Amino acid sequence: MREGKQQQERPETTVGMIETREVDCVLCGTSEVGEEVCVTKDFCYETCENEFHYVACANCGHLYLKNRPALSELSTIYPKNYLTYDYEKSLGNLIFRLRNAVQARKIDPIAHYARPNDTIVDIGCGAGDLLRLMRRYGAPGWRLVGVDFSAEAVKRARADDIEVIEGRIEALPENTLNDVGVFVMNQLIEHVEDPGEVLRSCASMLRPGGVLIMETPNHAAWDPRLFRSRYWGCWHAPRHWNIFDAESLGSLAERNGFEVVAEDYTLNPFGWLHSIQYWMRERVGWWRLGRKFDVDNVFALAAASALDVLQKLFSGKTSNLRLICRRPEMER
Repeated sequence: MREGKQQQERPETTVGMIETREVDCVLCGTSEVGEEVCVTKDFCYETCENEFHYVACANCGHLYLKNRPALSELSTIYPKNYLTYDYEKSLGNLIFRLRNAVQARKIDPIAHYARPNDTIVDIGCGAGDLLRLMRRYGAPGWRLVGVDFSAEAVKRARADDIEVIEGRIEALPENTLNDVGVFVMNQLIEHVEDPGEVLRSCASMLRPGGVLIMETPNHAAWDPRLFRSRYWGCWHAPRHWNIFDAESLGSLAERNGFEVVAEDYTLNPFGWLHSIQYWMRERVGWWRLGRKFDVDNVFALAAASALDVLQKLFSGKTSNLRLICRRPEMER
């Protein structure tokens, strides 16, 4: 029994603490905290030993990370093996191809709103996977541009002849991008320091009638409710700084130059897999078995996808929200 138990134990880690700072609610500016919703840690990449506290704003109810990493720690909490920098290496060939098939469907709403010669910008493009699919399946007249702060991701995208701007969208020099037809922001708004500033930057660069398509974790779903107190995979501490639902994100968009035109929910099996994995590893102590509930396991991925299909069927939602917002044709 002792030997079997030892095989399940977590390997020793040598990471230390990172610098953090206390922040206020970015939606309303209030410093008063209501409920402490979650205390968690970096289960995914184990970049640090800190415990992270997600709280609900006492004024508006928005969920956010109270003790946020300092900006100087970005290179620590986004390690070189970060998933978005090289999906194929992280997922393996089979699941990478399955993911691409799912990602290709994200071109449909882009094509619905874009003009034949529009500029399409993918913010937080990583190594450019979605841009490659748009180059293959999108309109031939589109100008495709990526934006990412990671030098490693930018290097990989440019190696495939993808136009990428290195930096943060809200910090780009004036006139870097103008008259953009569609901004795509998949799994990005939850990572940024000031979501309102990012939305204002996008609105200023969009042509009138242009759209912003956002995907972000949604805390009003089954898996966050089940694993809310510590293990929900979409806390993704310490990289997710703000956690939205349709109401809070829509309100933020409307205050920063947009009108909401569509709300939808897409499957998020990764959220289920990571939640189960973290629970099994820490709460139950089944380290090796827990590791099997990962995104590179096709059988676990299929089971989690089926679970999410049921969630959407019965509740109409998943833990992945897609919101489409338009810059009005006529300024208010």
